[in-house]
Amino acid sequence: MFNNCEFILGENDSIVIIVPTQIPKGLPITLEVYRDKILFFSGEQQVGNMTCGRLDVLQRIVSKAKIGLIEFLNGVPRFPAYISAVANVSVASEAA
Repeated sequence: MFNNCEFILGENDSIVIIVPTQIPKGLPITLEVYRDKILFFSGEQQVGNMTCGRLDVLQRIVSKAKIGLIEFLNGVPRFPAYISAVANVSVASEAA
């Protein structure tokens, strides 16, 4: 399970999340967004949990229905990087 990630912020409030590992495939990927944290799930299994104090990032995430993920195996970037997974966004009631 990972506890950190990076973000690429683009124009028009676009955002891509860079995760430091490969997310298990075959099940829906979901992000649960709270006021100060993001939980990552593959199906029912939690695969990531990170604190995020950046309001701009959290606002971009909750404004989307889906977010692209770039996976870095073992935390090492391999380029060309591409969006290798798409996660559904679920806003927790405490974040609203």
